[in-house]
Amino acid sequence: MRLIASVLLASLALPAVAQDAAPVTLPPVSTDLKRSKDVLPYTQINEVLLKMDRYGEGLFRMDFRVLTKKTTVPLEQLRMVVRSDEADHPIKFDAEGRFKLPMLPEAEGKSADLATNATPEQKVSISGSIELNPRAQDLDMAKVRQIVRVGFKLREELLPWYLRWLFPRIEAVRVCSPTPGLELEWRENGQLLGLPLPTGERDPKADKEHPARLCTLLTGQERWPDSARLVAPAGAELSVKLQGQ
Repeated sequence: MRLIASVLLASLALPAVAQDAAPVTLPPVSTDLKRSKDVLPYTQINEVLLKMDRYGEGLFRMDFRVLTKKTTVPLEQLRMVVRSDEADHPIKFDAEGRFKLPMLPEAEGKSADLATNATPEQKVSISGSIELNPRAQDLDMAKVRQIVRVGFKLREELLPWYLRWLFPRIEAVRVCSPTPGLELEWRENGQLLGLPLPTGERDPKADKEHPARLCTLLTGQERWPDSARLVAPAGAELSVKLQGQ
Protein backbone atom coordinates (compact mmCIF):
# COMPACT_ATOMS: atom_id res chain seq x y z
CA MET A 1 0.00 0.00 0.00
CA ARG A 2 1.44 3.37 -0.90
CA LEU A 3 -0.03 6.19 1.18
CA ILE A 4 0.63 9.62 -0.32
CA ALA A 5 1.33 12.46 2.15
CA SER A 6 -1.47 13.85 4.27
CA VAL A 7 -4.44 12.59 2.30
CA LEU A 8 -3.34 8.99 2.91
CA LEU A 9 -4.03 7.99 -0.67
CA ALA A 10 -3.41 4.29 -1.11
CA SER A 11 -3.03 2.15 -4.19
CA LEU A 12 -3.39 -1.40 -2.95
CA ALA A 13 -1.98 -4.43 -4.65
CA LEU A 14 -3.98 -6.82 -2.50
CA PRO A 15 -3.81 -10.62 -2.47
CA ALA A 16 -6.74 -12.40 -4.03
CA VAL A 17 -9.39 -14.60 -2.44
CA ALA A 18 -11.44 -17.29 -4.14
CA GLN A 19 -14.64 -16.33 -6.00
CA ASP A 20 -18.06 -17.47 -4.83
CA ALA A 21 -21.22 -17.85 -6.88
CA ALA A 22 -23.30 -15.83 -4.41
CA PRO A 23 -22.67 -12.12 -5.09
CA VAL A 24 -24.12 -10.93 -1.79
CA THR A 25 -21.77 -12.87 0.49
CA LEU A 26 -18.04 -12.83 0.97
CA PRO A 27 -16.46 -15.93 -0.54
CA PRO A 28 -14.73 -18.49 1.63
CA VAL A 29 -10.94 -18.27 1.37
CA SER A 30 -9.23 -21.46 0.35
CA THR A 31 -5.67 -20.20 -0.10
CA ASP A 32 -3.21 -18.55 2.26
CA LEU A 33 -2.75 -14.81 2.06
CA LYS A 34 0.59 -13.73 0.69
CA ARG A 35 1.55 -10.24 1.75
CA SER A 36 2.57 -8.01 -1.13
CA LYS A 37 5.45 -5.59 -0.68
CA ASP A 38 2.98 -2.84 -1.71
CA VAL A 39 0.53 -3.64 1.09
CA LEU A 40 0.82 -1.84 4.41
CA PRO A 41 0.70 -4.46 7.18
CA TYR A 42 -2.69 -4.29 8.84
CA THR A 43 -1.09 -4.35 12.26
CA GLN A 44 0.11 -0.79 11.60
CA ILE A 45 -3.34 0.45 10.58
CA ASN A 46 -4.85 -1.34 13.57
CA GLU A 47 -2.36 0.22 15.98
CA VAL A 48 -3.31 3.72 14.81
CA LEU A 49 -7.02 2.88 15.16
CA LEU A 50 -6.43 1.56 18.68
CA LYS A 51 -4.45 4.61 19.77
CA MET A 52 -7.09 6.98 18.35
CA ASP A 53 -9.80 5.06 20.22
CA ARG A 54 -7.93 4.99 23.54
CA TYR A 55 -6.36 8.43 23.59
CA GLY A 56 -8.17 10.52 20.98
CA GLU A 57 -10.91 11.64 23.44
CA GLY A 58 -13.57 10.82 20.85
CA LEU A 59 -12.37 13.58 18.52
CA PHE A 60 -10.96 11.67 15.57
CA ARG A 61 -11.79 8.86 13.20
CA MET A 62 -10.34 7.42 10.00
CA ASP A 63 -12.59 7.17 6.95
CA PHE A 64 -11.81 5.03 3.92
CA ARG A 65 -13.16 4.97 0.39
CA VAL A 66 -12.62 2.92 -2.74
CA LEU A 67 -11.48 5.22 -5.54
CA THR A 68 -13.69 3.82 -8.26
CA LYS A 69 -12.03 5.81 -11.06
CA LYS A 70 -8.68 4.21 -10.25
CA THR A 71 -10.02 0.76 -9.39
CA THR A 72 -10.39 -1.76 -12.20
CA VAL A 73 -12.85 -3.97 -10.29
CA PRO A 74 -16.49 -2.73 -10.42
CA LEU A 75 -17.56 -1.71 -6.93
CA GLU A 76 -20.57 -4.03 -6.97
CA GLN A 77 -18.24 -6.96 -7.65
CA LEU A 78 -15.50 -6.04 -5.20
CA ARG A 79 -15.22 -8.13 -2.04
CA MET A 80 -12.85 -7.30 0.80
CA VAL A 81 -12.08 -8.84 4.16
CA VAL A 82 -9.68 -8.21 6.98
CA ARG A 83 -8.34 -11.65 7.81
CA SER A 84 -6.58 -12.66 10.98
CA ASP A 85 -5.64 -16.06 12.34
CA GLU A 86 -8.87 -15.95 14.38
CA ALA A 87 -11.47 -14.77 11.86
CA ASP A 88 -12.41 -13.04 8.63
CA HIS A 89 -13.95 -9.59 9.14
CA PRO A 90 -16.09 -8.64 6.11
CA ILE A 91 -15.91 -5.06 4.80
CA LYS A 92 -19.16 -3.42 3.65
CA PHE A 93 -19.15 -0.59 1.11
CA ASP A 94 -21.83 2.03 0.74
CA ALA A 95 -23.03 3.21 -2.69
CA GLU A 96 -20.08 5.60 -2.99
CA GLY A 97 -17.47 3.07 -1.92
CA ARG A 98 -17.04 4.36 1.63
CA PHE A 99 -16.26 1.85 4.36
CA LYS A 100 -14.85 1.37 7.85
CA LEU A 101 -11.93 -0.84 8.80
CA PRO A 102 -12.38 -2.95 11.93
CA MET A 103 -10.42 -2.22 15.08
CA LEU A 104 -9.07 -5.55 16.28
CA PRO A 105 -7.61 -6.55 19.63
CA GLU A 106 -3.87 -5.93 19.55
CA ALA A 107 -2.95 -9.62 19.59
CA GLU A 108 -5.34 -10.45 16.74
CA GLY A 109 -4.26 -7.41 14.73
CA LYS A 110 -0.70 -8.71 14.53
CA SER A 111 -1.80 -11.57 12.27
CA ALA A 112 -4.35 -9.58 10.25
CA ASP A 113 -4.15 -8.62 6.59
CA LEU A 114 -6.36 -7.26 3.84
CA ALA A 115 -7.65 -9.53 1.09
CA THR A 116 -9.90 -8.97 -1.90
CA ASN A 117 -11.30 -10.98 -4.78
CA ALA A 118 -9.24 -8.89 -7.22
CA THR A 119 -6.92 -10.81 -9.49
CA PRO A 120 -3.20 -9.96 -9.61
CA GLU A 121 -3.85 -8.10 -12.88
CA GLN A 122 -6.54 -5.89 -11.33
CA LYS A 123 -6.03 -2.76 -9.28
CA VAL A 124 -7.79 -1.62 -6.12
CA SER A 125 -7.15 1.96 -4.98
CA ILE A 126 -8.27 3.30 -1.62
CA SER A 127 -8.12 6.71 0.03
CA GLY A 128 -8.02 7.19 3.76
CA SER A 129 -8.37 10.38 5.75
CA ILE A 130 -8.36 11.65 9.33
CA GLU A 131 -11.74 13.20 10.12
CA LEU A 132 -13.29 15.02 13.07
CA ASN A 133 -16.25 13.71 15.04
CA PRO A 134 -17.41 17.06 16.51
CA ARG A 135 -19.99 18.92 14.43
CA ALA A 136 -19.75 22.54 13.35
CA GLN A 137 -22.63 23.55 15.62
CA ASP A 138 -20.76 22.13 18.63
CA LEU A 139 -17.46 23.92 17.99
CA ASP A 140 -16.02 26.58 20.26
CA MET A 141 -12.47 27.74 20.86
CA ALA A 142 -12.07 25.33 23.77
CA LYS A 143 -12.86 22.45 21.40
CA VAL A 144 -10.45 23.81 18.78
CA ARG A 145 -7.65 23.89 21.35
CA GLN A 146 -8.54 20.39 22.53
CA ILE A 147 -8.39 19.03 18.98
CA VAL A 148 -4.97 20.55 18.31
CA ARG A 149 -3.60 19.56 21.74
CA VAL A 150 -4.85 15.96 21.67
CA GLY A 151 -3.77 15.52 18.06
CA PHE A 152 -0.26 16.69 18.93
CA LYS A 153 -0.01 14.38 21.94
CA LEU A 154 -1.40 11.42 20.02
CA ARG A 155 1.11 11.85 17.22
CA GLU A 156 4.22 13.03 19.02
CA GLU A 157 3.96 11.14 22.31
CA LEU A 158 1.76 8.08 21.86
CA LEU A 159 2.42 6.85 18.33
CA PRO A 160 5.79 5.25 17.58
CA TRP A 161 7.90 7.19 15.08
CA TYR A 162 7.27 4.68 12.27
CA LEU A 163 3.50 5.28 12.44
CA ARG A 164 3.46 9.07 12.67
CA TRP A 165 3.22 9.43 8.89
CA LEU A 166 -0.22 7.80 9.15
CA PHE A 167 -1.33 10.56 11.53
CA PRO A 168 0.17 13.82 10.18
CA ARG A 169 0.56 16.85 12.42
CA ILE A 170 -2.70 18.79 12.85
CA GLU A 171 -2.15 22.51 12.34
CA ALA A 172 -5.72 23.82 12.60
CA VAL A 173 -9.42 23.12 12.40
CA ARG A 174 -10.87 24.04 9.01
CA VAL A 175 -14.48 25.23 8.80
CA CYS A 176 -16.11 25.23 5.35
CA SER A 177 -19.57 26.52 4.52
CA PRO A 178 -21.64 26.54 1.31
CA THR A 179 -22.79 30.10 2.08
CA PRO A 180 -21.27 33.17 3.80
CA GLY A 181 -21.79 33.87 7.47
CA LEU A 182 -19.04 32.20 9.51
CA GLU A 183 -18.50 33.99 12.80
CA LEU A 184 -17.69 33.56 16.48
CA GLU A 185 -19.77 34.91 19.32
CA TRP A 186 -19.26 35.09 23.09
CA ARG A 187 -20.34 37.09 26.11
CA GLU A 188 -18.03 39.57 27.76
CA ASN A 189 -19.05 41.76 30.69
CA GLY A 190 -22.66 40.80 30.04
CA GLN A 191 -22.50 41.88 26.40
CA LEU A 192 -22.85 39.52 23.43
CA LEU A 193 -19.95 40.00 21.04
CA GLY A 194 -19.75 38.76 17.48
CA LEU A 195 -16.71 38.42 15.23
CA PRO A 196 -16.99 37.63 11.49
CA LEU A 197 -14.36 35.10 10.44
CA PRO A 198 -12.23 35.73 7.36
CA THR A 199 -12.58 33.21 4.53
CA GLY A 200 -10.16 32.36 1.79
CA GLU A 201 -8.66 29.08 2.98
CA ARG A 202 -8.53 26.46 0.23
CA ASP A 203 -11.45 24.05 0.21
CA PRO A 204 -9.94 20.52 0.11
CA LYS A 205 -13.12 19.08 -1.42
CA ALA A 206 -13.31 21.58 -4.26
CA ASP A 207 -13.35 19.69 -7.57
CA LYS A 208 -15.67 19.08 -10.48
CA GLU A 209 -18.01 17.05 -8.28
CA HIS A 210 -17.94 19.42 -5.27
CA PRO A 211 -18.51 23.17 -5.73
CA ALA A 212 -16.04 25.33 -3.83
CA ARG A 213 -17.13 26.50 -0.37
CA LEU A 214 -16.05 29.34 1.91
CA CYS A 215 -13.45 28.15 4.42
CA THR A 216 -11.61 29.55 7.43
CA LEU A 217 -8.98 28.22 9.82
CA LEU A 218 -8.90 28.17 13.62
CA THR A 219 -5.50 27.22 15.05
CA GLY A 220 -6.27 27.58 18.75
CA GLN A 221 -3.57 30.27 19.05
CA GLU A 222 -6.13 33.06 18.67
CA ARG A 223 -6.71 35.32 21.68
CA TRP A 224 -10.43 34.73 21.72
CA PRO A 225 -11.82 33.07 24.88
CA ASP A 226 -12.56 29.35 25.15
CA SER A 227 -16.26 30.21 25.29
CA ALA A 228 -16.21 31.82 21.82
CA ARG A 229 -18.69 29.68 19.88
CA LEU A 230 -18.82 29.09 16.15
CA VAL A 231 -21.94 30.40 14.45
CA ALA A 232 -22.14 28.83 11.02
CA PRO A 233 -24.77 28.45 8.28
CA ALA A 234 -26.49 25.12 7.70
CA GLY A 235 -24.28 22.68 5.88
CA ALA A 236 -21.03 23.87 7.43
CA GLU A 237 -18.46 21.09 7.90
CA LEU A 238 -15.31 20.64 9.96
CA SER A 239 -12.05 19.06 8.92
CA VAL A 240 -8.44 19.11 10.05
CA LYS A 241 -5.72 21.04 8.25
CA LEU A 242 -2.68 18.82 8.25
CA GLN A 243 0.93 19.87 7.95
CA GLY A 244 1.86 20.29 4.31
CA GLN A 245 -1.71 20.64 3.06
